[in-house]
Amino acid sequence: MNKPKLSAVLILIVYILIAVSCSGNSKNSVQTEQNKEVSVLEVSIGGMSCTGCEQTIQNNVGKLEGIKSVKATYTTGIAMIEYYDGITDTAVIKEAINGSGYTVKKFIIQAKQGGEK
Repeated sequence: MNKPKLSAVLILIVYILIAVSCSGNSKNSVQTEQNKEVSVLEVSIGGMSCTGCEQTIQNNVGKLEGIKSVKATYTTGIAMIEYYDGITDTAVIKEAINGSGYTVKKFIIQAKQGGEK
């Protein structure tokens, strides 16, 4: 009789420990990003011809670690990208754009902003 109850209590304790240890990780990640410097990058991109191209660039670059935001516009051939220094860099961003089937023509770093509080 006591063995099933003991097993249930042990399983409950393990679940609680897992939940507590996992819940803190995302908070630390957000705090780490907020303390990093944000760079704004203007990228001239060749090959964009429609809103689907914009979405492809935004989705593929946006899923990279360290990307804060991406806004691509096919009419101008420009993407504005905010990224966290130290987490990602322009080489990784360029690779993601080229891997999407487009050509990076030019990078222009617009500004650097301090971490958010």
